[in-house]
Amino acid sequence: MQLTISRDDPDLGRVEQEVGALLATLPLAPDAHHQVITAVLEAVSNAVRHGRRSGGLGSVLLEAGVADGHVVVTVTDDGPGFDPAACPDPRTPERLLLPGGRGVFLMHHLMDGVDFVFPPGGGTRVTLRKSILATHGSDGGPSEGERFMKVSTRKSGDVTIIDFKGKITIGIGDVALRSAVREALDAGATKVLLNLADVTSIDSSGVGELVGSYTTTSNRDAKLALVNLPPKVRDILHITQLISVFTVYDTENEALADL
Repeated sequence: MQLTISRDDPDLGRVEQEVGALLATLPLAPDAHHQVITAVLEAVSNAVRHGRRSGGLGSVLLEAGVADGHVVVTVTDDGPGFDPAACPDPRTPERLLLPGGRGVFLMHHLMDGVDFVFPPGGGTRVTLRKSILATHGSDGGPSEGERFMKVSTRKSGDVTIIDFKGKITIGIGDVALRSAVREALDAGATKVLLNLADVTSIDSSGVGELVGSYTTTSNRDAKLALVNLPPKVRDILHITQLISVFTVYDTENEALADL
């Protein structure tokens, strides 16, 4: 399959749908399915952002298929290129609370192989590889969740609870998360609880907004905590070592009693 993605209006929902449809035809375990989708969206998001920063006006080309027992996805852009080896580890203490810099790290962690090539004529081509497993999970089809983030806010005593439903990903839920937390703080909230029970996926942009919201809340002498982390979200926070930064509760009652 082949997709051309506009930098001016990148349709990441279409990318997820098309790649998910390909993965649904393969004997791929559910965890691997989610990892491929997340890594591909990171690669495309990086290509779009990289091109915008460099002033590139071209589109991003995505190609996906199967070769030698692997899902192989290639993302190509016309940006000036960069040195992947120079990307700092986002888990170091001095970078842990910075909002960005996790895209390349997540790609390497989630996939079996990540290769960058910089053609002589310019541009960047990243190739992602994931081994096809022998067993197919019952929910190995296209990823679930809303195309758009739904956010609602409620109060319980002096705690402001913000409920999220959908994806905390670039262009969908990342801005909604930032806006909801800032609106709560502007309204005088001193204790903010993010209920992530219905969050279906998160990417590096979403993680960056969580970190940014944590920093903003702390700077206003308020508290921010997380509750009801789905496995996919918890895994990403463990991978990036941010699970130790946030106060995380298993249930809302536990959070309300402690905050």
